[in-house]
Amino acid sequence: MNKWLIAVIVVGGLAFGWYVLRQQRYTPPWEMPKTGQVTRGDIRVPITAAGLIHANQVIDIKSKASGEIIEIPVVEGSYVKKGDVLVVLKKDDEQRSLDQRRAELQRAEALLTSARVAYERSDATIAQAKAQCDELVAQGASVRFELEKVERHAREGRRELYSEQQVNDARAQVQMNAARQAAAQANITAVTLAKLDAEANIKSQEATVAAARKAVEDAEERLSETTIYAPKDAIVTSVFMRVGMLVQSAIQTFTGGTVLMTLADVSTKKVIARLDEADYGRVLAITPLDALPQMPQLRETAAAESQAAEQRSGKVRITVDAFPERSFEGRIERVEPQGKLQAGSSIIQFDIHVEITDADRHLLPLGAQAQVEFTVESAVGVLRVPAEAVKTFEEQRGVWVKVDPEKGSGDKWGRRFIPCRLGISDGEFTQVIEVLGGKELSEGQEVYTKLPPSDADRRG
Repeated sequence: MNKWLIAVIVVGGLAFGWYVLRQQRYTPPWEMPKTGQVTRGDIRVPITAAGLIHANQVIDIKSKASGEIIEIPVVEGSYVKKGDVLVVLKKDDEQRSLDQRRAELQRAEALLTSARVAYERSDATIAQAKAQCDELVAQGASVRFELEKVERHAREGRRELYSEQQVNDARAQVQMNAARQAAAQANITAVTLAKLDAEANIKSQEATVAAARKAVEDAEERLSETTIYAPKDAIVTSVFMRVGMLVQSAIQTFTGGTVLMTLADVSTKKVIARLDEADYGRVLAITPLDALPQMPQLRETAAAESQAAEQRSGKVRITVDAFPERSFEGRIERVEPQGKLQAGSSIIQFDIHVEITDADRHLLPLGAQAQVEFTVESAVGVLRVPAEAVKTFEEQRGVWVKVDPEKGSGDKWGRRFIPCRLGISDGEFTQVIEVLGGKELSEGQEVYTKLPPSDADRRG
């Protein structure tokens, strides 16, 4: 009897438990709804481009001198100030070159002195030739007078005064004098030309002396360049030479000489980011006027749009893997107008130069990969909902708000649709511009990002 009673009780308990469980509506975990909250805050819509961090200026250090390196007092990472010693060369080669150039200058100066002496001597020679010519002219007048007297007496028949030989001699004297005068004139012409040659020779030698002096100055400069100094405050980024290596002069080779090291002016830093062609127009709209390409009418058109001018701050946010927990401020410095074809693809990209303006820019290493975020749209202090909460119901966009289920409905979750006029979205939040239908949406309200299953779903 007791066994039957126990069996009846157990069966009854199981039946009751089955009935109770039958009345419960079980929802598996993958169908559980998810919610978020209505908040107030900022929304930024960024465009991202990647690029490398560059120094403000990269300086290649070369030497005007040639020789063996005997000292390099800096290494990669050294910070040098203007005038600090970078490299010291052995002076022997450049000293020999200077001595040779000085000897060539002395030789050129001696030749110039000789040319000037020859020029002054030519003046005396010309004066002497002219005096000789004047003397011959005077002699010519005398012999012509004598010839005329002899010929007159001969015409008068007074041949007893002069013989035939004397007449012929007088005529010969006149001819010889004329020939000597012609030779004297030719000599004057010759010594005049010699003076012109001497004058030209002076100019030529003066040019030679000037070139020799310049060669001496260059040699002296190269000798001084055996000690190479930093041209400005900078950091040493690369050292290509070592003590004992030979250096070629940068002014004596077609290749421009040997690069000894490179310096980087890190007083400012920048990122050269590659921007996809599809994003170029939107970034151009937030670029400061002075950073726009200097293309005809581009800046004028941008300046005329007063509304756009307000958002042309050019501010960007920069992140690097070296400091994943923080970001750095920057400003668009220059937008290049010419696109570049990305290697191995058909994608056109544009270089955007971004100056790093952050006070902690000294932390950023040169050559590091940086991500630049350009905020092309933003909304500050606006009502916003999780982007996943935005749904469409009866051809209207809005959100489903979590409410208490209606009594007696048997629903486990309550919900109510609120239509909205929506604004920008950054993928995480969506701006609520206006709540439609006379309904309200306030901060702190819960909205469904994943809707609960409907009664029909549960019955199915």
